[in-house]
Amino acid sequence: MKAEPGTGLSRLVSALHAADFPVEDLAVDGYRPVGDAWRPRPAAVLVPIVLQPEPAVVLTVRSDALHSHAGQVALPGGGRSAGEAFPLGTALREASEEIGIAPGEVRVVGMTRCFDTISAYRIVPVVGLIDIAPQLTACPNEVRTIFLVPLRRVLDPSSYCRHDVRHRARHYELWSMRSECWPVWGATAAILAHLAELAN
Repeated sequence: MKAEPGTGLSRLVSALHAADFPVEDLAVDGYRPVGDAWRPRPAAVLVPIVLQPEPAVVLTVRSDALHSHAGQVALPGGGRSAGEAFPLGTALREASEEIGIAPGEVRVVGMTRCFDTISAYRIVPVVGLIDIAPQLTACPNEVRTIFLVPLRRVLDPSSYCRHDVRHRARHYELWSMRSECWPVWGATAAILAHLAELAN
């Protein structure tokens, strides 16, 4: 594999599960419901790391018109479509549709553990490297805006805060991340915090 710039990024890439690792064998983090009837729907996100001119992670702000998670910061991604390769095909298709990154521009380097959301999705994060900053185009129906966070901040454990939240007599773990642009929290912050853990 081509060497990646930056010690933190090199450690992250080395710690990822291979792109062909069986999805059913990935560890699962995130929301845990009461009872045994939990059947989350499969979803995948791309963690797009642009290497030039400065290493950074591409994030989106979801459209205010969406029915779920409107206005929240997110990684490009979504639910699995019938017949497509999962999770790589899903993550690359969604990134292409939402922010205009062509699949051929992405060098997939691996996956992390899954993350279950309270909205009943099991997200598989797929990490991809993009050598040169692409021309990003927000899909107007899904994405309000696109912004980049320096990779050094994403891989810095001090960027994150873990919160214990009580809701309807239950306790939940919630993550947030410092950002100069938009508040990053929930599943997106948790996924990025795990990247920081792997890189350090």
